[in-house]
Parts: sequence; C-alpha cells; structure tokens
Amino acid sequence: MGGLLTGCVDDSDTMSTEQETDAAITLAAIDELMALPSAEDARSGSEGLSIELRDALDERFGSTGWVVESRFSRGTVCGGTYDVLDGRSVYVTAFAEDQALDHEDWAEAVDVISAVAADHGFDDPLMLAEGPGLHQLEIFGDRGSVIRFGSEVSLGVTVESGCYLTDDTRAAIEEFGVPDPGRWARLYPDSTAIPTEP
Repeated sequence: MGGLLTGCVDDSDTMSTEQETDAAITLAAIDELMALPSAEDARSGSEGLSIELRDALDERFGSTGWVVESRFSRGTVCGGTYDVLDGRSVYVTAFAEDQALDHEDWAEAVDVISAVAADHGFDDPLMLAEGPGLHQLEIFGDRGSVIRFGSEVSLGVTVESGCYLTDDTRAAIEEFGVPDPGRWARLYPDSTAIPTEP
C-alpha cells in the first residue's frame, strides 16, 4: 500500500529555475541582436541586394518591369529564442508580371543569381523545382536569411533577412535593458534585469 501513496511536490523552485534559464537565454539573444545593425539598416542592405539581383537578370535577359515591395515581418526567423524580443525580418519582393523565363534560360539565370548571391554570403542552394513551366530556387545565407528565385507565370526574386531589432526596440533596450519592461516582468517575475521600485 505504501508504494501507492505519493506526497505533494513543490515545483516552485523548478519553475523559478526554468524562468531564470529562459531569461538568461533571452538576455543573451538581446546581446546578440544589439551587436548587429538595426532592422532599418538591414532593410537598406536587403533592398540593395535585391537591386543587384534584378540588375544582373535585366543585363542578361533584357529589361524587366519589376514591381517591388519592401516591408518588415515577424517571420519564422524571429521566433524561438527571439520570440519575446519583437524582432523583425526584412522582406524585399520583386515580381515581373507575365514575364516568365524560357525553360532553356533557367540554368543560366540560376548562374546569374548564384554569382550575385555568393558575393553576399548566400552559398547554400536548394533547387525546389526545375521543370518546364515551374522553376524555384532558394539560396540560404547566415542567420536564416534566404534568396528565393522563381519563374512560373511571372518572374520573382525575394530577399528575406535574418532577425533584427528596430530602432525603437533598440532604444528601449538601451534605456531599460529589455524591449518591453512590463511584458518582461510578467514573463520573468524573478528577473533582476528590470530595476525594482525603491
């Protein structure tokens, strides 16, 4: 009978330790992202890379009427360790409507894109589709960044960055040590990262 009885277990110490560990991991992520350029600066770099990719294609295959959009997104690269930091990934998408490449030109277009990508540290290609009427290539860089290049009905080039902190978030961290003190206190009530009231 004695083997069937269990006592109450106080797991408050375990929860406190887990919170401390999570807080330490998040603080390390803050240090990592603060050492990088801001999301706004990263946006300029991504937009510049997009221009280089498009210019290289236009030079080889003729001028194309690109429609370009540049925006910030949470993105999957800002999840996980970065989830509570309000980070942003840069997305620069460019499409040329109804201007798909001929199948015979795809291999050369891949070479053109790959050469520009390699100059910027994107050197891990993944061919997703390479048949007549549907061509898709991804080239990965560091920190989850990727160039997506495809040709189906239209021609498309997308540059996605890794995770960065916006200027506003960086300013909050410089002032408080964390992006959002109120949220931090709720997530990590035992954290010493936020000064307590006197």
